[in-house]
Amino acid sequence: MTRSSFVRSSALLTLLVVIVQTVWALTIPAFRGPDEPHHVNSILRIASGGGWPEPGDAMLDPKIIEAGQQSGMIVPDGEDFTRQNRTQLHFSGASQANFVDMEVADREDRIVLFPVEAASPESAEIDQMTQHPPVYYAGGALIVQAFDLEDAPWDRLVQVLRLYGIFLTIPLVPSIIYTARRLGASRPWALAAGFLPLAVPQLLATSASVTNDTLAIGLGALTVAALAKAGTERISWKTVFLVGGSLGAALWTKGLLLALGLPLILVFMLAKNEPLKKRIIATLASGTLALAIGWWWVLNIFRYGVIQPAGFHRDPPVGWSADSADFGNFFSTAYRTFTNSFFSSFGWLESDFPAIIGQGLIILLIVLVVLSVVRAGNTRQTYVILLSPFVGLLLLLYVQAWSNYLSTAAVAGVQGRYLYPCFAVLGGIFLAIRRYGTRGYRILVGATLTIGAFGYLWMLRSAYPGGVWANMERFAEVVGLPQVGVWLIVLVYVLVIAAIAMVGFRWAELAPAEGHQVTSLKRNDWLGRWQVARSRSREARHEHAGDDTSRRGRAVRKRGNALPSPKSSMPRGSSAE
Repeated sequence: MTRSSFVRSSALLTLLVVIVQTVWALTIPAFRGPDEPHHVNSILRIASGGGWPEPGDAMLDPKIIEAGQQSGMIVPDGEDFTRQNRTQLHFSGASQANFVDMEVADREDRIVLFPVEAASPESAEIDQMTQHPPVYYAGGALIVQAFDLEDAPWDRLVQVLRLYGIFLTIPLVPSIIYTARRLGASRPWALAAGFLPLAVPQLLATSASVTNDTLAIGLGALTVAALAKAGTERISWKTVFLVGGSLGAALWTKGLLLALGLPLILVFMLAKNEPLKKRIIATLASGTLALAIGWWWVLNIFRYGVIQPAGFHRDPPVGWSADSADFGNFFSTAYRTFTNSFFSSFGWLESDFPAIIGQGLIILLIVLVVLSVVRAGNTRQTYVILLSPFVGLLLLLYVQAWSNYLSTAAVAGVQGRYLYPCFAVLGGIFLAIRRYGTRGYRILVGATLTIGAFGYLWMLRSAYPGGVWANMERFAEVVGLPQVGVWLIVLVYVLVIAAIAMVGFRWAELAPAEGHQVTSLKRNDWLGRWQVARSRSREARHEHAGDDTSRRGRAVRKRGNALPSPKSSMPRGSSAE
């Protein structure tokens, strides 16, 4: 595969993934993403001139509540989006009102949300989004103004803002492909890594919602790509500025991106064949640049004494105290929530895959990551460094969730989607299967598309149960399109998946088996030394076996010279003819 063909193929795959994301955006009911009404409210508040209030001071405008009622997201008399008022999707198993039973307003009756007030006297719910930096929301406000959406009904407004979020995630697929190349993938295998977002339906659902996660996913992916470049090159001012600049930009999304500071430190401090002084200077320069660009969190420490102030306060149940905490219950709930919400939990952590599928996918992912680390060869150190934020984020999330649990009795804030800003690291999974060549490539593409298609069908059934699988009439009613329109959405999805399968199987023909290579012996690479020793031992056994064969052959030839003629070797009384 030539360089130009590789670039065109990467662009094609990125476009096809964007189309799949768009189908998800047009399929998911409005306000059904996590905290989606609050994200919309914050965008409209900036567009309305309400600015960015102090954390806890911004309120949800009453018109957002009314739109939630019209969309069937909350019950008709619901005054906020708290759990007791939210309707539930089909597979949620909850006892609240079901979304399928809610009447959705006709499209011509759907209200306009603009303008919204920062703190209306009639507001009953806090908009906690002001605990985050305002960049994503300011960009959304520009979209509202640029496309004259001030007079648009809530359904059209939400759809345009969802497309804005999808645009922000465009760097994801190219960053995965680039990271895979840096970790040693051939061009066809790097393209195989680019299929991975399609295997995580919740990633597609999140990127198709109005949420600041979309900006975090896009800029987080660019940061991972910069770290991959820095980890596979000699230290230079170019890599120092790329890593520090990309991380600094990413810090304007969510506080969780601070976890990428760990690989920044490791990638420079553990650089091979570099003087210690140079490594220290690179680490300090890149880290300082990141904090200088992403200064929001430093300012929070001076203003509030914490890195991220709480956007709202949750009151504990009556009679609750820290002595009542049950770590076993906390851990099992947190684990179940986290693992379910990495691949599924569509809506507000509602519709989970069946346990055997969800847990099976998590186990498969862990096995592939571990196997890819074992088979990484020369790029193992860089790959492990890139994986380090996953461990850091998990520890951070569980510690923070435990603290909240002690004070509120609620197990919250432990969601698989919080790992998505680092998702590009998983492009290294190709290391686990590249030795299987074309067959492994086809299995990867087929499994990816199968999981993705199952996720889309599961979401359809969750939101619009009925009919053979989904109630297309209800689908059309909710999204405000004629039935032919929603059938067209599903048809586009089928055609795009077929196109992705076609190009994937074609690229598989260009992907011969690639074993991991150990080209040099590293002093601190114990696994590499073991692999080299095993390889040499195997070669020695083959050589020894070959010598034995040669000796036996020489002996046979020597004996053969002394054998009697065929005639004299015949049994007595027999004839040669």
